[in-house]
Amino acid sequence: MAPQMVPRGRPPESVRPTITNPGELVELGRVVKRHGIRGEVRVLSHNPESAAMTASASIVLTRDDGTREWRRVLEARRHKQFALLRLEGVATVNDAEALIGCGVAVPREQLPPPGAAVYHIDLIGCAVRTTSGEALGTVEELIVTGSNDVCVVRGAGREVLIPLIADVIVALDPSARTIVVNPLPGLIDA
Repeated sequence: MAPQMVPRGRPPESVRPTITNPGELVELGRVVKRHGIRGEVRVLSHNPESAAMTASASIVLTRDDGTREWRRVLEARRHKQFALLRLEGVATVNDAEALIGCGVAVPREQLPPPGAAVYHIDLIGCAVRTTSGEALGTVEELIVTGSNDVCVVRGAGREVLIPLIADVIVALDPSARTIVVNPLPGLIDA
């Protein structure tokens, strides 16, 4: 039997899970720069505290035009606020520079369980209301500030920034797609 031929830069099928729904991929960060001269890429993680990116055996590079490319991770390490990745098929400065701007994603099933925490992706689309029942809108994006993350909630012609802190968040249930907040003075007032 002849050995299986694998195109350069592509991992063998055994490390490429089948993804049928684009929502099953979770973006962990974006390639922002090359690192060194041997093809490493610098990835700015959406959650600098997470080890999910450096623990992944393979990743999916996503481009703004919707194309995807599987790559096996040959080496991963932390460097300041970045993850440095050496990827299969990326061996030169030019190879690495061609990936700048790509999203770095993994299939959801590759993520470790969040434990008591919640993944940001699970908050997108959650309905937000106050303890008195006033609907504020839905979470459309999250901002990582360093001290605490902030939900950007849009609805009823307005935008409200909700910090993810214990004084504000009363109930957070991603499975029910709801968040209840305690509107501290100035939080939602015009």
